This record gives sequence, C-alpha cells and structure tokens, in this order.
Amino acid sequence: MISFLPEKTDSVLRADHLSPKLFMFAGKHPDTCMKLMDGSREIGKAELYYDGKHNAYVDAAFHENADDEQIRHGFSAAFNEAIRRFHPAVIYSASKDPRFRRIYPGMLFFPQGQVYKRVIEPWRYQIRDNCFDREGFVINQGGMDALPFGLFSTREKGCGWIAAYNLLKLCGREQTMEETASGLARFDITGEMFGENIFKLFLYLRSRKIPVKFALGRKAGEKALRNSRYGIVLYSRGKGSHYVSYRMIGSGNEIYIFNAVYGKAGHQMSVGDFFREYANRLKVLVLYVSQGTELL
Repeated sequence: MISFLPEKTDSVLRADHLSPKLFMFAGKHPDTCMKLMDGSREIGKAELYYDGKHNAYVDAAFHENADDEQIRHGFSAAFNEAIRRFHPAVIYSASKDPRFRRIYPGMLFFPQGQVYKRVIEPWRYQIRDNCFDREGFVINQGGMDALPFGLFSTREKGCGWIAAYNLLKLCGREQTMEETASGLARFDITGEMFGENIFKLFLYLRSRKIPVKFALGRKAGEKALRNSRYGIVLYSRGKGSHYVSYRMIGSGNEIYIFNAVYGKAGHQMSVGDFFREYANRLKVLVLYVSQGTELL
C-alpha cells in the first residue's frame, strides 16, 4: 500500500508553466507537499493546491523506475488526500510524463486540452472520510447507511458492490460508486434482498473487461489467491455471507484486504491467516485476476 510523508518545499506554481485552465492556481504556494512511498522506498512526490472555492490541483512526479501500477497507487494517494483536505467539486492534474496518459483514463480523469479533470461524484460526500483508506478504497461499509443498494442501504447489503468497486479500481478501471452499485442492482428482481449473487457479479466484472476467474472451496480458493494479483472472496460470516476485495503483495504470501474489518486501513496479513481467521467455513468462493494478466 502506498503511503506518504509530509515534505516542506518552497516551490510555487508560475503562470507561464500553466494551461489557461489552471490560472486560478497561478502564484499559489502548495497547501500540502508529499513524498510518496512504496514501503520504505520513495517513488515520487506530489503537491496539492486549492483555490479556496471548489477546485483543487494535484501536481505529481514519479521516479523513472516507477511502474504504471506504482504510479496509479501513488497518484491515487495524492488526489484522495486532496479530496480529504479540501472536499473539492473538481480536481485538475497535468503532466508531460507519458505514463500519466496511460493511467488518467482509468482513474476517472478526462482530458480538457492539456489538462486532465476529475469531477467528484456526489456519493463521495454523502459518507464520512473514514469510509475510505488513503488511496480511496472503500473500507468501512458500516458507515454507509446513506448510500442505497437495491431496496436496502449499502450498510445492510452492499458488500458485493463495494468489493466490485475496489476491484475495478485495483485493475485501473475505476467507476463511480453510484454506477457500480446501480449497475449491479439493476437486474435483481428481489431488490438485493439476498445480497449480491456471485455469478451476477462474475458476469458484471467480465462485462467491464476484468478477466476474473472462478475458484470454489477453501483449498482451491487459497491456491487461487497465491497465484493472483487481485480478487474478491465470498465467505460465510455470522448468519450470512460477506464479500471482501484484496490485493496480493509481493511473492504471493501476503495480501491487503479491504472491508473485512469495517474501518481498518492497511489491513495486511498472510494468505494462510486470512483463511484461518475469516474464510474458515465451508462456503468459500473466489473471483480472481491471475498474476501476469495485462490490464492497462
């Protein structure tokens, strides 16, 4: 998981470096400066600007050896920090680094001339910041009463769409939360009374060009996790079932888990511990994206 450290800087944006669309930030000193870290390794830096109204600007630069996935996670940490700090309606970004042109479209940024722009969806400000981790992944279903899912609230029945939203974001194909929830609920005649159907979820992700595969049972599920990049696990919990999304770390023994414990950020554990502590009953189903799969 990408983290960041505060950094002091005397840098200032100059009007002659900016597109006309960004003149509102000309001459401003950054509100926040960040070192972007992947573990103990610095991969880039970012500066956050705010015009005091509804607009923020994220100026980010990454080291030459940072890959697209690191840039995506690092930039996500930067602009989600801008969302937390300023609650803007719009975030702008611009970069001459060609790698950004590959990642912007999958992060809901669209071009306007030389500038990229992201409009913050209304659902984001209907729930508290602690529903998200620092990169914007949803981690606290318990605080999402305000968001509907079918005939219910997301707090009651929304773990399936949350897992889908997080997986799409992990794969560089981010959607709005509202599009994901409404898209999954649209074809459920019960209004999601029984929660999300995993086969419908599988087809939905495939329709969004996420090449998920299917594994059934604890033994097959654990093997699938160890050979995957990202995925979703459905397992029994209490009187019902629960979906969580995950991201594999390194060689295949450690994972980050999202929304297994409501509000817990940076939830990292071994694959074996996950199956012993959470997916430890008979019902285990996994949707996963294999290692080596090209997504961007």
